[in-house]
Amino acid sequence: MRKHRKPIFIVAALLLLSMLLSGCGGQDDTGTIKIGSVHPLTGSMAYEGQAMVNAQMIAIDKINAEGGINGRMLELVVRDSLGTSSGAANAALKLTNSGVVALTGTYTSSSAQVVSRTAEKTKIPLVITVASSDNLLSNGYRYTFRIQPSVSVFSKNFLEYMEYFITPDMKTVAFIYENSNYGTGIADYISSHIEEAGLEVVGMLAYPATTSTLSSEVTRLAALDPDLLVPIGYYSDQTLLMKEILERGIHFNKIVGCANGAFSDAKFLRTYGTEVDGIYDINYRYNPNSEEAQYMLDTYREVYGEDIPVHAIYGYESIMVIADALKRCDNPDDPEAVRDAIATSEITEHVLPQGVIKFDETGENINSAGVLVEIREGKHVIVYPEEYADHEE
Repeated sequence: MRKHRKPIFIVAALLLLSMLLSGCGGQDDTGTIKIGSVHPLTGSMAYEGQAMVNAQMIAIDKINAEGGINGRMLELVVRDSLGTSSGAANAALKLTNSGVVALTGTYTSSSAQVVSRTAEKTKIPLVITVASSDNLLSNGYRYTFRIQPSVSVFSKNFLEYMEYFITPDMKTVAFIYENSNYGTGIADYISSHIEEAGLEVVGMLAYPATTSTLSSEVTRLAALDPDLLVPIGYYSDQTLLMKEILERGIHFNKIVGCANGAFSDAKFLRTYGTEVDGIYDINYRYNPNSEEAQYMLDTYREVYGEDIPVHAIYGYESIMVIADALKRCDNPDDPEAVRDAIATSEITEHVLPQGVIKFDETGENINSAGVLVEIREGKHVIVYPEEYADHEE
């Protein structure tokens, strides 16, 4: 028995030494390269979370079909955040212990905050898919990057694009918004500057995103009768809002969302069709001039049988940003090397309606921007900025 132990110990020692020298953390240079995904797959935001994972899988499959990362395949490792901060923290911890070289997530800002702390502690980069709170990247963390527009960017877009949808007869405005950092941040920013456009704020109605009804809020809105209504929230709560408005036959001069989780979503149009014609939203969107975006749209429709939900576009692009970094870094098994490559990204070919994807020292995409979308004849059309408009006036 003893004479067999020595070779085993030698082999084990050599293997351990090889792993330590390579810095691969348990992966070898012939295995898959793992990317972690933390999104809500159960609960009230499961629709949004699953859609982002679906889009990520399309990106993974595309990269692998093209040869992967220098011949090595990508693997998406998915964990359910449960739509809660504690769930996201647990999911991220499991992923960092499973050999991932990068994390993605999380759809809500509260979940993104805890995952970004995990990324900083473990030195594994996080590329945010969707989470807009301004303070996510204000703490000096080095390992968190955001492609999508932040609360302040969306809010500035709203104010910049107002000239397109504001009419001279509009005098009053009311806001209805979910009460997290996302909804409150946008509502507070826009309301504090909108008087410069000559509009009086007559209502600020906040509610929890988990609400099961917005009946009383809609009653208050009807009484306020604002010329402009600005709704801000997630898909489930904003569909509740629109259901109440339509069933009661309440009319507002103009409804313009800002980063609205429902108004720019294909599922919203399948539910309401032309009933919601004339609604605007400043939101995420794909670049209608991009061939890769068309591939993403066509593939999502073919694989999942529906149009891609607008937020899921950032799920797709998060994988593409990480893949670009993996191709450029010296050691794709080293999260630190991946982090440094992400930080120096300059991606010109992508699916978004913006210029080059490039990150500043805080991790923000310096060219992130929303576009103004209008619902016309039951379809979404980009109406502003002009270089991304996908309709004819």
